[in-house]
Amino acid sequence: MLEGQIIKFYRERQSMMQKDLGIGICSSTHISKIERGLTEVSKETINLLSKRLCIDMETEIKTYIGLDSLLKKWHESIILKLNKKAERIKKQLEAIALLQMPVIYRSYTLVLTRYYLLIGQGHEAKSQIDEMDKWSNLSPYETNMLLHIKGINALMNKEYYKAISYFQGIDITYYNNQEYYYHLAFAYHFLNSRVLAYYFAEKSLRFFTEVRSLTRMIEAELLMLIQVEQDEFYDPKNTEYQRLIEMTENIGLDHQRAMLSHNLAYQKVRQGNYDKACEYYKQSMDIKDPHTALHIASLEGYINALTKQGSKSTEELLQLVEKGIALSEEISDPIYIHFFYLHKYNIQNEKELYYHYLEKEAFPYYQKMEHVRLIEHYGIKLFDYHMEKGNVEEANQYAAYLVEKYRRNDKFA
Repeated sequence: MLEGQIIKFYRERQSMMQKDLGIGICSSTHISKIERGLTEVSKETINLLSKRLCIDMETEIKTYIGLDSLLKKWHESIILKLNKKAERIKKQLEAIALLQMPVIYRSYTLVLTRYYLLIGQGHEAKSQIDEMDKWSNLSPYETNMLLHIKGINALMNKEYYKAISYFQGIDITYYNNQEYYYHLAFAYHFLNSRVLAYYFAEKSLRFFTEVRSLTRMIEAELLMLIQVEQDEFYDPKNTEYQRLIEMTENIGLDHQRAMLSHNLAYQKVRQGNYDKACEYYKQSMDIKDPHTALHIASLEGYINALTKQGSKSTEELLQLVEKGIALSEEISDPIYIHFFYLHKYNIQNEKELYYHYLEKEAFPYYQKMEHVRLIEHYGIKLFDYHMEKGNVEEANQYAAYLVEKYRRNDKFA
C-alpha cells in the first residue's frame, strides 16, 4: 500500500517512533502493519496519521506517481545533451522530499550520476559509483544502466579498454538506451579501430535520428567522418565538414562547432595546408573556454600547425607552449602536458632532449593509458630514432608491438 510507504518515510524522516505516531489513533503494531501494507486501513486513520506527520496524503501520492515520469524526462534530457533542461529538472527534483524513498532513491542516484558525467564533474560521479557498487539485488535495468555509467566514467578517464568491457556487458533487452553505441564508437576511435568505431557510430546515428536529436546526430556524423577521412581513398575536397559546421552555426551549437573546426583543422594539417589549419584551430579555440580540454587540444594543434607553417618566431611559439603547459596542469591533463613539452623541445631543436623525454616520460604514460593511436605514432618515431642511432635492440622493442598488432592467424603455405 503506497500510503503505508509514504507514512513510514515521513515518520523516519522526522525521527518518530511508531508508538509516538500512533498515540490516540492506533497501536504501534497496527502502524507497523500499515507501513508494510499488511492490513486494511480506513481513510480516517490515514488522514489522522497524515495530519500528525504534517503532510497531505493526496498531494504526496500525486507527487510520487509523477516522480517516475520526471526521472525519465531528466534522463532523456541528459541523453540528448539538453543541459539547461537537465539542470532545471534536477532543481525541480531536489525540492521533492519523496525522492529519498528507498524505492525511488536508486533510480534517482543512477540518473544523478549520468548528470554529473554530462557536466564533467567526474569526482562527484565517482563518489556515486562507489556508493552504487555496494548495492545488492539490482534489477536488470539498474545493472545495465550502471554498466553504461561505469563505461562513460572510464572514457572520461581515458581507460578505453575498460570502457569497452563495460559497454559490451550491456544487454539492450533490459536497457533500451542505444546512446551507448556512440560511447562504444568513441572508445574504439581512441584505440584506432576505425571499422568498429564507424560501425557503432552509424548505429548511434540511427538512434539519434529516431529520437530527433540534431545535436547528437551531428556528433555521430562527426565521429563517422573522422574514421572515413583517414582512409587512403578519402577525397580531401569532401564538403561534409563545412555542411556540419553551417548546421551548428545556424542552431547555435557552439561545442559541436568547436569540435568540427578542430577536426577540420587536423585534416588540413594532414593535407599540408597549414594556413587553413591555423585558421580553423583558431576558430575552435575562440569558441571554447580556455580552461577546457577542447580549447587546450586546439591550442596544441595550433602550435603544431604554426611550427610547420614557419610564420612565427621561436619566442612566440614558446610563449604559446608555456601557456599550454600551464592550462594543462590547471586541469591535470598529463596527455597534453606531455604534448606541450615535446613541442617545446622540438621548437628549441633539442633532438636528444626530445627523444629522451618521449622515451622516459611521455611514451610510458601513453602505454599505461593504453592510448593505441599515440603508442603507434610515437612507437614508430622511437623505432626510427633508434635505427638511425644504430640501436637495433632498442628499435626492435618498439617494432615488436606493431608486428604483434598486425599478426594474422592466416594459414597460408
